[in-house]
Formats: sequence, structure tokens, C-alpha cells
Amino acid sequence: MRKKEEQRKLRSALVLLVLATLGISVALGATKVASSPAAPVAESKGVFIVNCPFSHRKQVDPIVKPGPPGTLSGHMHDFMGNRSIDSNSTYASANGASTTCGHSGDRAGYWTPSLVAPNGSFVQVRRALVYYRNTPAQYGTTTAFPPDFRIVAGGVGVGPPNAGWSCEQDASNMKATPVNCGSGLMVLHVRFPSCWDGRNKDSADHRSHMRYATGSSCPSSHPVKVPEIFLHVRYAPGASGPSYKLSDGTVSPHADFWNTWVQSALEQKVNQCLRAGKDCGQVTG
Repeated sequence: MRKKEEQRKLRSALVLLVLATLGISVALGATKVASSPAAPVAESKGVFIVNCPFSHRKQVDPIVKPGPPGTLSGHMHDFMGNRSIDSNSTYASANGASTTCGHSGDRAGYWTPSLVAPNGSFVQVRRALVYYRNTPAQYGTTTAFPPDFRIVAGGVGVGPPNAGWSCEQDASNMKATPVNCGSGLMVLHVRFPSCWDGRNKDSADHRSHMRYATGSSCPSSHPVKVPEIFLHVRYAPGASGPSYKLSDGTVSPHADFWNTWVQSALEQKVNQCLRAGKDCGQVTG
């Protein structure tokens, strides 16, 4: 009799062990087995890429220095994506404008300080490749940026891996100052933080509402994971080297992002690619 009881207890223990391994919780003495649902988390770095050629160059910045037509920002900017961005742009005007981006739903504004050659002329931007990534992959579920969301990233004091320079196809070898690429293409890189406070679409310094992840998680002050934008701006062939600088007088890249996407299109791509942990490559349509 005792042997049978011990065998019964052993079978029960094994059942509990298997259920625990499968992520199922069981209350001892209860007859009902209940599952323990968890929030869906994509465990791979889902990504989609948008190709956004150069749109226009102008000394305006509707995030840092908005104002009526003629309001000048502190330095010249190169704009990619949304064709309409000016000092007096609004969310409605930008959301209704056309775009240079390969995906027609991406009407967002992306801009960086213009690149200045040693002779003082501005260097032509060829295009920006904008990577939207599910990072950190194992933390939470990626939430699409809300409409009219704004942020500035990079700048003085921010170097690799969050901002810097490389030659084309060599982003893993990013440097803090412009590099010599010979006849090849020099690329400016800015990686935006992906942890949002969940409340503010902007902040006084255009940065405080966002934070970079720490290791594999977002800080408790900024717990909402949004897409990580990694912006790669390519310049004309041969325009490279340490004698080049940005229009703000530094060699420290920074960039602005204004979410004026067609919101349903952004949410669709976030769901299909980032939340699903899928590499969607370059998207069009």
C-alpha cells in the first residue's frame, strides 16, 4: 500500500514538472488546470527598411525652431522623405504631403545637418536608408510611434554605436569623425533610442521622453518599446574624409524624426515585421 502511494506521488510530481516546463501553472489540490498567458514578445530582431532619397535643403527645423515662413534654424538641413517640411509645417500639412520614400505610406520627415565640403560647398545627399528594428528583441512588444511623435537623436557627446561615420557597407566599423572612402560613398549614421515614457510625443529638449535600452530591457521610467530607427545617409561619391564637417560646425551627426506617416501603414508594418520578429527587407508600395 505504501509503495503504491509513493508511486502515485512520484507520477504527480512528474506531471507538475512537465506542466511547469510548458509554462502551465497548477494549483495543488485543484481539479482545474489554468494556463498562464504571457504578452507576445518577438524574440528575433524584426526589421523593415525604407529607402528615402533626398527631398530638399533648407535652413529650417519645425521641431527645434518652428515658426512662420522665413523662420531660420541654427544651421542648414538636408531633408529626406516628406517633401513639404518647412518652418511652419503642421502634422496635418505634412501628413497630407507627398514623399520621396519608396513606401508611399512613409510621409515622415527625416533630416540631418547638411554636409559641408572643404571648399565650403554643400555635399549632395543621395538617399537615406531608414531601418525600423525590433530592439531590444526580448523586451516587451513593439508599439508604433503615435501620430505627431517627434525626436532628435545624436549630436555632440554621442558617438558610436549611436552616431558616427563609415564607408558604404561598413557600418560595423563606425567612427566618430568623417572617414576617407576614396571614390566610394561616405555614410552618416544616427541610431535613435527605442524606449518611450508612454506619455509625451515630444519634450522641451526633444530627447527626454526617450531613452536607449539598457542591455536587453527598457528602463522603468521609459517602459514602452517603440521601433528603433537607425538612419543611414549616403552622400555623393568621393565626398569623404576628415576635412568634411556638418553645417552646425561639428563632426558629430544628429538627426530629427517627425512621425507624419500614414498611421495605418506604419502600424501595419510594425505588426507584420517587428511584432512578428520578421525580416521584411526593403518595403515598397
